[in-house]
Amino acid sequence: MKIKAVVTFLAVTAIAPTYAQLTEIRPDFYGSIQGLVSWEDNQDKQTRIQEAILGLQGFIPSEHVRVRYKLAAEYSDNNPNLKENNEIIISESNVLLMSQSFGALYIGNGTTGAWQDLYSKVDIFDSNNISRAGGNGTLFRQDKYGKNIVAYASPVFHNFSLKVAAMSPKAENGSDVDVLGLRALYNTSNFSLVFNRAEMDQKFMPSGYTRWALSSGYRFNDAYFGALVEYNEKDPQGDSWVYALSGQYQHHSVKYRLGVQAKQYDAHVMKEDETLLLANISYALHPNASLYGEVAEYFEDSSNDKISLGLIAHF
Repeated sequence: MKIKAVVTFLAVTAIAPTYAQLTEIRPDFYGSIQGLVSWEDNQDKQTRIQEAILGLQGFIPSEHVRVRYKLAAEYSDNNPNLKENNEIIISESNVLLMSQSFGALYIGNGTTGAWQDLYSKVDIFDSNNISRAGGNGTLFRQDKYGKNIVAYASPVFHNFSLKVAAMSPKAENGSDVDVLGLRALYNTSNFSLVFNRAEMDQKFMPSGYTRWALSSGYRFNDAYFGALVEYNEKDPQGDSWVYALSGQYQHHSVKYRLGVQAKQYDAHVMKEDETLLLANISYALHPNASLYGEVAEYFEDSSNDKISLGLIAHF
């Protein structure tokens, strides 16, 4: 009994530092809020909270694998989805396992890899963007958030890497993989080129919709340029090409952004082509707060033109 007690004591003593180290790991809290006043064609002046986010994320290091966890809630009184408008929804709930030797594995709900790796290069505007809160005021078909995602990223080899992702937004349609994404990436410190293919299962999208995208970004001193091409094949809304260019220049506390998006439908689609011009100027009041003014002009009047003045604060 004494020997057993001594062994137990030594085991607990050996494990105790490990638990002590774990208790010292603290998550980082983050958040942002965006309020704006907007003037939109055919509508009265609108004052609203476009988006408010509160979240936490942290890292758990170990000898072979580093774990990142993330949880965030989002609120908006400008969400076009009536079930989510004026409701607090969970926008991020995921874990990421990272290894330099074996790559990374992502599990959960949250921002899609397609947005992070491709669309974020041109989706740089404060009010008119792919965000759920803004109702996706762009011409793209890609969403920013996804549900039930399992994704793998290969280790980086000479700036090249590969990613594969399986997403299942609908849980009861008889398909375990509603959307299958394949991605090839080339990234350096100031340049990136990414190709993506996303195929929808016919149980999720009966037409067999496939989305192709190619995106690039380049940064030079205080200037940035991004470009993207999206092709929507067998799209139930009509096959189309979407072209986008965005640019930003920063001078001290002021940022200037310009962007153009053009959507061209295939000849057999009985829809009018669309063009969107975006302009934004923002001033940093503080490293954690900025004022902005933004204009969205739809050339073919496919949507309402809009002018927005807003304040963004974050921590």
